[in-house]
Parts: sequence; C-alpha cells; structure tokens
Amino acid sequence: MTDPNTWIDSYADRLYRYALSRVRDESSAEDLIQETFIAALRSRDRFKGDSSELTWMTGILRNKIFEFYRRQAKEVPLLPSDEDSDPESEFFDGRHWSASSAPRDWGGEPARKAESVEFTAALRSCLDALTQNVARAFILREMEGLPAPDTAAALGVAPAHLAVLLYRARMRLRRCLERNHFAPEAAA
Repeated sequence: MTDPNTWIDSYADRLYRYALSRVRDESSAEDLIQETFIAALRSRDRFKGDSSELTWMTGILRNKIFEFYRRQAKEVPLLPSDEDSDPESEFFDGRHWSASSAPRDWGGEPARKAESVEFTAALRSCLDALTQNVARAFILREMEGLPAPDTAAALGVAPAHLAVLLYRARMRLRRCLERNHFAPEAAA
C-alpha cells in the first residue's frame, strides 16, 4: 500500500470525475471524495491488495454515492408533477408507438461511441436536462448497475415507480441525444 500522503495526488482527479458523473454536483462530488479518503484511511489495515488501490477506493466511493442518494431520498420528497411535466408524446400516435419513433442511426460502432469523450459529454449534458429524480434513477440503475430493488430502496420509491422513472429517463435521454448530439438532422 502506498503512503496515504500520496493518495490525493494519485487518485483524487479520477475519483472526482467518477463522482461528478454520478452526482452531477461539484460540491457534492468533492464531499464524497473527502469521505472516501477518510474511509480509506480508517480501513487501510483491512486492504488486502487483491485489487489496485484505485479500484479499492472506487469501491468505497461507489458505496458513498449510494449513501448520498439514500440521504437525498429521505430529504427531498418525490413530487409526481416533477416527472410528469414533459410527456413523451412525440413517440406515440394516440395509444400506439408512432411509425417515426424508431431509434435513429447514430453512425459508427455503438461500443466505441459509448466510450468516446464526445458521448460522455453529450450524456452528461442530457442527464443535466433531466429532473433530479429521473436522473438519479438512471445513474444508479444503468450507470452504477445497482439492482432494481436496491435502486428503488435507495431512492425511497416503489419498484413500480422506479420502472416509470427509468422509462422516462431512457426516452428523454434518447430524444436529447438524437436531437442535440448524434442525429440532429434526422430529428428535425
């Protein structure tokens, strides 16, 4: 294990980027990094070296992010009007999917596009446009890979409501990415 005095220089930037992409707030990301370093310092005797220090600290940070969302769920009441303000009506023709609702071709190989800096910036921009509760649901479930029951518990919502939040997130992110970043000419 390296000297804890070197941790900030070695790991702070990468941990900060990870936290910021999950919580979308600079101040909260900074607080989470501080909590991570404190927890790592307190538990360094239990670090077995089975993974790199960065991987170990990222795991600690990931747990801190889950705790952050659990606290947020308790502090911020979920208001139905918060999510219902932007219906996905453009994807439907009455009660059925419209013919023009099929996903557009974004060009290129999806796996490479998903790893690109351009896509990461576009996704962050589109996540910022989502309501807080919808974005939290998407980040925990899809980006962090938290199981649905755990995501619902962390957000303080019923599993059925989580499904609604995730549906809204996916539809809105798709629309945002297509309109503003990857297929704007086809979305017009």
